[in-house]
Amino acid sequence: MTAEKSDFAIYNRKEIIFILEDLAKHRPALNLDAHNGANLLTAVLKVNAADETVYLDVSGDDRINKKVAESDNLTFSTQTGVRVRWKSEYIELVSLPDGAAFSIELPQSIERIQRREYFRLNTPQGSKALICKIPLGEEEIIEIPLADMSVGGIGLTLKGNVPPNFSQGAIMSGCSIEFPVVGPVPLNLKVCNVFVTNKTRGGEEIHHVGMEFVNLSRGAGNVVQRYMIQLESERISLS
Repeated sequence: MTAEKSDFAIYNRKEIIFILEDLAKHRPALNLDAHNGANLLTAVLKVNAADETVYLDVSGDDRINKKVAESDNLTFSTQTGVRVRWKSEYIELVSLPDGAAFSIELPQSIERIQRREYFRLNTPQGSKALICKIPLGEEEIIEIPLADMSVGGIGLTLKGNVPPNFSQGAIMSGCSIEFPVVGPVPLNLKVCNVFVTNKTRGGEEIHHVGMEFVNLSRGAGNVVQRYMIQLESERISLS
């Protein structure tokens, strides 16, 4: 059974497999709700794309497993983060080498509902990293590589001491990000948070700086959105 028709429905098989495999990797809790009243907190264990099969965790209670196995018209949905939801007509209790599991057919469609401003993608690092230029004074400009990006803002990786300009809530005007092909895109940024993520071998602290776009122009917004679409397409094609 397909997901209900909506603006969030995904029908591309490769993308559906990618989403389910990501659920199997991170194991977020899933609500299983069946037409006969059976319900269970479960998780995706693995995806067998060749067999068009998805395996899910079982309950420790055999009575609940039996009731779920006798169910039809089931709905699965994540509880937190980006909401992922799909429907299945049937479910089966099977034995795997490492124990019991539920088995369902690979869904024909999935709904992925996300607040786009919070959907972040990691950006390339090294020689392909995007560089954000931020003025610290009349003549001083600091260049910082991006760690991630959403349509609402960016995350930066900053080594060593954090300049005093980066206080929470500070507005950084006259910034720019160098995008491939497009070149520098001017924008203003607001500092949302600064925290230590790691240390170098020499003991130097590595900070993550979360920044929000301020009054992003339509042209700059279009560049950001196109770049994010390109990033996600590349990530799916490599999966």
